[in-house]
Amino acid sequence: MTAPLLDIRDLRIGIRRGRRPPLVIVDKADLRLGRGEIHGLVGESGSGKTMVCRSLIGTLSRRGASVLSGSVRLGDLDLATADEAMWRTVRGRRIGYVTQSALAGLNPVVTIGAQLKEAIRQTGTTGADADRRAVELLDRVRIRRPEIVARQHPHQLSGGMRQRVMIACAIATGPEIIVADEPTTGLDVTVQAEIMKLLKAIQAETGVSVILVSHDLALIDAVCDRITIMHAGTCVETGTVAQVARPRHPYTAALNRSRIELAAPGSELRTIRGRPPAVGTWAPGCRFADRCDGARPDCRTGEHPRLAPVADGHMTACPFPDATEAAA
Repeated sequence: MTAPLLDIRDLRIGIRRGRRPPLVIVDKADLRLGRGEIHGLVGESGSGKTMVCRSLIGTLSRRGASVLSGSVRLGDLDLATADEAMWRTVRGRRIGYVTQSALAGLNPVVTIGAQLKEAIRQTGTTGADADRRAVELLDRVRIRRPEIVARQHPHQLSGGMRQRVMIACAIATGPEIIVADEPTTGLDVTVQAEIMKLLKAIQAETGVSVILVSHDLALIDAVCDRITIMHAGTCVETGTVAQVARPRHPYTAALNRSRIELAAPGSELRTIRGRPPAVGTWAPGCRFADRCDGARPDCRTGEHPRLAPVADGHMTACPFPDATEAAA
């Protein structure tokens, strides 16, 4: 990929502990986001996906974390070293954010319209124009009777409607990037599909780039252009949807095998054996080695393997990609 809109390289995030070494929770992560691209970020809980997303909006400190090293380049800005003055020019303006829980992201005592207008005012629009813009945004995210919904509070809306409001807030300032951190969590399957269809439609209409975080590979396959797989705080494979469907890392292959929609009728659902290593207990070598059927002695020594190309735009952190492809 040439000239990505967002370029994350060697990102390390950790929690500082006084004189002790920091507790590293994301280790040398790499991600490239192209213009107009929907990029899926996939991995088990605790793999570091949300921390990577928080590094894009400057809220790591709310979890006691910070960027230890690496770069997060957005054009000529390096967000890894941003101060609060820089974040005010980026957060909500150039990068919009959709949280896992809309109830956590919306103020329960403020009307939907008033919350939208807080975002709209960042563009310089105020007064009656801001009122009209709030209604237009609600209509744009396919909410019926937007004039009425603008006067309602979050508890008066369904989960799907609240998530649509969060998307409306995220696009209110015309950002270059939307970060959607598991935006369908807790929603039923039909509503999940509607939210994904909406995100894809907004991307097509506006050209905004999207980072979509999810555990659900089927959902990611349906809407994304490219995918990055995370495991134990680092990125282990990245490529187009078609490339990742033919995985070159055993963790990606295991994720594919555990997809419920690919299981034969009446067969037992396959799972990934074992558990991801706990943060701060990463052993030498590949962090997936203890769960990998094809692990070799060399896999448990040295540093964790870095991403390396196996095809145009397709990269894996497994030193034995051909063996993974043959076994998949």
